[in-house]
Amino acid sequence: MMSTLTKNKYNQLSKEELIQLLEAQDNREKANAGNSFTEASNIKRIISEVLVLLFNEEQQPIEKAMSLLMNFFDADWGYVAIFEKDGRTAYFPCEVMSRWVEVPKENHSELTDETIPWIMKTVKSGRDIVMCSMDDLPPEAEVDKKLLEFQGLKSMLMIPLSFHNRIQGFIGFDSVRVQRSWTSTEMEDLHIIASIFSLIIERKETQANLEESRKHLAELSTKFKQFFNNLPIGVELYDSEGYLIDVNEADVRIFGSTRKDLLGVNLFENPAVPKKLLKNVRSGRAFSFPLVYDFSIIQNSSYYPSAFVDQIKYLQVKGISLNDPEFGRVGYLLIISDNTDVQIKAEQTRNNLAILKAVLLSGRSIVGEYSVEEDELYIDPVLNDHSSPNHLFNYLKTHNYLSIQELWNLGRFSEIPTNNMEPLLQVVRGDIDSCSFVCKMFVQEVPTWIRINAQAHKINKDGHPSKVVCYITDITGEKQLEEKLQQARDESRRNELEMQKAREADKLKSTFLANMSHEIRTPLNAIVGFSGIIAEMDNVEEKEEYVKIINKNCDLLLRLITDILDFSKIESGVMDYSLADVNIKEICSEQYKVHSLKVQEGVTMVCDLDALPDKILYTDPKRVTQVISNLLSNAIKFTEQGSITLSYSVREDHVLFEISDTGIGISPAHVEAIFERFTKVNSFRQGTGLGLSICKTIVKALRGEIGVDSTPGKGSKFWFTLPCK
Repeated sequence: MMSTLTKNKYNQLSKEELIQLLEAQDNREKANAGNSFTEASNIKRIISEVLVLLFNEEQQPIEKAMSLLMNFFDADWGYVAIFEKDGRTAYFPCEVMSRWVEVPKENHSELTDETIPWIMKTVKSGRDIVMCSMDDLPPEAEVDKKLLEFQGLKSMLMIPLSFHNRIQGFIGFDSVRVQRSWTSTEMEDLHIIASIFSLIIERKETQANLEESRKHLAELSTKFKQFFNNLPIGVELYDSEGYLIDVNEADVRIFGSTRKDLLGVNLFENPAVPKKLLKNVRSGRAFSFPLVYDFSIIQNSSYYPSAFVDQIKYLQVKGISLNDPEFGRVGYLLIISDNTDVQIKAEQTRNNLAILKAVLLSGRSIVGEYSVEEDELYIDPVLNDHSSPNHLFNYLKTHNYLSIQELWNLGRFSEIPTNNMEPLLQVVRGDIDSCSFVCKMFVQEVPTWIRINAQAHKINKDGHPSKVVCYITDITGEKQLEEKLQQARDESRRNELEMQKAREADKLKSTFLANMSHEIRTPLNAIVGFSGIIAEMDNVEEKEEYVKIINKNCDLLLRLITDILDFSKIESGVMDYSLADVNIKEICSEQYKVHSLKVQEGVTMVCDLDALPDKILYTDPKRVTQVISNLLSNAIKFTEQGSITLSYSVREDHVLFEISDTGIGISPAHVEAIFERFTKVNSFRQGTGLGLSICKTIVKALRGEIGVDSTPGKGSKFWFTLPCK
């Protein structure tokens, strides 16, 4: 394949001189580059022009589209590579070059698994290859690097092409003049373009083998239709008379209508398009024009129904006339880009700048720009030329070049732990794009609270910002008001807590009196009643039975009085504890013997004293005895059949006591509240509801823990721990 380089005045220069000239030209062009809105508009324009080329059925549409893309992305080589059937060799059905390349890529070397093994493997796996420098190639690409260096490449981009449901090639752009980087936006746009080329190539191959692949062609047509409908720009196809015969979903969204309502409208009768522009469309030449589309005109003329009422959109319309050699004019193809968001954002930017200026004039804010390379925060005196009573702002305007260290000193960040400048440092380092934080600065010992909003600006190729814009707002007044409000909230909260405590105390008193009145009357009634009966009875056995009842109620009354006294001590804070060395085995033995006599008939009290280890604890023997007695009494009260077991075991740093029974158990709804005051699981059993609460208070005071595991109908296991030391 021969070189297509045209001889001109630059042919007498060496390759190095040409590259130097081009780099200088690139720098001048970059200095005049537009903003991000223009870039977004340009890529829509390029996609539109690529679609126009591919739909126009001209000769070599792919080559022309590649030339257009190569120039747009400022590359020197643009090519489409397709794998041979064996998948080991790549050929180039399309290759375009800038004037800086003299020899086609195929003339350098045959591209196979042996000459470029890493590239072939990477592309076949469906991964992109983005190399801003040949030094970025991994060690396993050593063979590939030799060929690429021989070709003089400085940067390279390859995107896989997929058709027939597998990777069958790639589209690439190389640079020999300068090293360049590829933004994420460019990569997304190139993926869209690669998809277009994949479909076109696949369609051509399918059409070439139509007789043997009709089914595949139908599937491909469906896929192409889906892609047509999913394009981010509007596409309209009209017949020779100007009637709309096909439209994609993006176009339907642009005009706020439905496909059904749009099909059949006549292009040349659209009242929102000036007659002059429609005349240009009829001329038969390719056309491109901006269009301010007023939907109120559409509504008034009932041209088609639209969801947009009294709205205006800013559109870019491109298109061509579709001509057939035999039949002449057969239709029109229009590509429509909606630039309304770009216009709105531009207007918002202007409004924001106006608002910013108004805010700055209020004297409560200033704007500065921090240069990362020079380590200077510059406060522009022209932009911030307004009076302010703020000591800090006046200082910043006077000392309008400050380093990070000087800001650090103003904030005394090393002295005040609550002051933190790390968010700003993260933006400067490029860890985050923006931040907003509050800190305090000091000028002549006068404190000023400020909010700093920082935004990274002018991002370098390495991803780090060269500039950071800082918007600084005085919030001292807000902070002072916030402190006053917090003080008021704290005071209100304290008052509310005191009122809550008073209400709870009243409620507890009422509950306590009601419980005590009922619980004390019950055993007293039994004692008085049966005492009167005994005086009139002669039967000795019945007397003994009634005496047992009287004794049982006396014990119950004694326990009630004990609980009440203990509860009173707890409430008044005078519960006394006398610590001493205690043999817990002796306590358990004593309680086992006492409570064995109290169990009901059919219930067995179990305590294997021989198996229990001897253990001395430094604790309060009286209170430990009280806890065990309470838990055993509860177990006896709620166990009518089976057994009650008392045991303990020595763990690493504590002793675990367990009282298990086969009684009625406790429902899950009551387990969590069982240790609360006046909680009674069974209202038909006597008791104040204070016993377990007292146990919990005692165990906590002795630095232990208490709990329960229970299953309704199967029994309960109460446990508590005491520390070994």
